[in-house]
Amino acid sequence: MLTDLLDRFYGFSENKREREMDMREMVDKVKRNEPLYGKSTLSPYMQGVAARNSRYAGVFYHILPWFNFVNHEQHGVDTAKYYQQAERELEAERRKSTEGAVPN
Repeated sequence: MLTDLLDRFYGFSENKREREMDMREMVDKVKRNEPLYGKSTLSPYMQGVAARNSRYAGVFYHILPWFNFVNHEQHGVDTAKYYQQAERELEAERRKSTEGAVPN
């Protein structure tokens, strides 16, 4: 029981609801042409430093609390799935709108 909670807390496992919420949020951002992980004023190098410094920060939280408030794109997630889903949804919306159109 406790192991399951810790795995979830550290992000080692997710549940179906969280995956669906993530997909919905990210696909909506793609449709609005927004950056997936927010905008950052830092250089790509400094974003990388922030990502590396906080990658396993939760494991040592009891020794040194380390928080990451930097927007960066180094999350280790293949973002192609969000763009592919957005394309499918936009195509379905386009088909739906053309079906309802009255031919001349």
